Amino acid sequence: MAVRIECDDFEGARLVRERVFVEEQGFEYEFDETDADPSTIHLTLYAEDRLAGCARTFPDPDDPDAKANGRWVFGRLAVLPEARRSGFGALLLAEAERIARERGAVAMRLHAQCRAASFYERAGYEQYGPVELDEHVEHVWMRKRL
Repeated sequence: MAVRIECDDFEGARLVRERVFVEEQGFEYEFDETDADPSTIHLTLYAEDRLAGCARTFPDPDDPDAKANGRWVFGRLAVLPEARRSGFGALLLAEAERIARERGAVAMRLHAQCRAASFYERAGYEQYGPVELDEHVEHVWMRKRL
C-alpha cells in the first residue's frame, strides 16, 4: 500500500478531524488559535492517495519560551475508521516527533483520550496529572522526553 504523509496540509487534516472528532465522536468543531499559528505543523496521511489520518504538533503555548526550552505539544491525532488497524497512528506520531526534534524539541506532551492512553504508553509516554472530562470524554495528560 502506498502511504505518504504531507506536512503543513491543514485542509486534509481538517477534513479528517471533522469526520472523526465531530461526526464520529460528537465533539464540537474544534478549530482553535493553534491551528492558525505559523509554527504549528499539520500532518495528513494518505493511503493510496486517499485521506487516512492526521495529527499536529507545535511549540507548547503554555511555555512562553517553548522553542528555547524544547517543549512541544502533540495532538489532534485521528485515523479514519476504514484505515484503523493499519499502524497509521504510530506512523503519524513518529513523524510528528521526528519533525519536532528537527525543530529543537526535547520533550512532548499531549492530552489523550483515556481510551487511547495505552497506545501512547507503548510509544514511551507517561501519564501525569488527574483524569479530566473534556466535553464528554475522559482525557489524561501524557509526556515524553525525546
